[in-house]
Amino acid sequence: MNAKINERILVTGGAGFIGTHLIKELFRRKKDIHIVVLDDFSVGKKEKLISICENAKKLKIVKGDIRDKEMLDKILPGITIVYHMAAVVGVDRVIAMPKETWDVDINGTKTLIERCIQHKVKRFFLASSSECYGRYSSKDLPMKESDQIAPNTDYGRAKYECEKVCEQYTKDKRISCVAARYFNVYGRFQSFNGYVIPNMVVQALNNEPIRIYGHGDQFRDFMYIDDTVDATIKLTQSSLTGTYNIGSAEYTSIKNIAKTIIKLTGSDSIIAHVPIRRPTDTESKLSDNTKIRKATDWKPKHNISTGLKETVESYRRHLNECNCNLRTP
Repeated sequence: MNAKINERILVTGGAGFIGTHLIKELFRRKKDIHIVVLDDFSVGKKEKLISICENAKKLKIVKGDIRDKEMLDKILPGITIVYHMAAVVGVDRVIAMPKETWDVDINGTKTLIERCIQHKVKRFFLASSSECYGRYSSKDLPMKESDQIAPNTDYGRAKYECEKVCEQYTKDKRISCVAARYFNVYGRFQSFNGYVIPNMVVQALNNEPIRIYGHGDQFRDFMYIDDTVDATIKLTQSSLTGTYNIGSAEYTSIKNIAKTIIKLTGSDSIIAHVPIRRPTDTESKLSDNTKIRKATDWKPKHNISTGLKETVESYRRHLNECNCNLRTP
């Protein structure tokens, strides 16, 4: 006899990098759940999602758009929790699609949360971004949730508006929302799409020049995917509301990341400095994760060294298994 399914979860953008790892971990932790994935597959791959999920019978995959009200009305009945991961993501895509970024992130989120309220969804998680913080001087770091912020990218402005929408609906007691500002998430099988670490890893494995935008002394707060997923689940399964940083609270320069990857891969790659894509490429970021650590029992288990080692090995295994060459754009 099959176990009774007592929790139904919707993951929008579930075929994406964080989404696929989130779904796999949700199934690992709880056997009595059913997960619906909503994705337009503009970035994520259905095959990849299916391959990592051993509970295929408890996974329903729907191709669609979060702005489609009729489609949402078909999949939301019975859903108790929504992990809203869908967005236009990746620096390259966001730069190329500013209007689409705004429409999907703002109007899509508003449409989704309004339909969730209509269908009595109990809990709503919003994947937000450290880009909400905008420009910071190094002396003002780390970035705290209580800071006065001013996003300076289309993506950051859109995500901040989404946070405010969630905050208002929670204040009005129409639905319980919690948001997380992700810092630089990286890990196994992340797509290229403008992301620094996967591009560097594959360039190193192919002994190609490793491209760094600008001088490379700017630093980032890199968060390993497993720690990111753990924090996401802990926040959502709590009764907490508001916005929380999900970051390591540790910084590493882009140049140091490149040197570490060259060492881990045994690569002959050289570092090649290329023109920046946008002004924010040379800005530094660092999170203050005190708020989430005080509110939950979460803390990162990976530092940049262990995370990079696992990431490099995952790409190396993939190259060996497929006997092919991955190529960066």
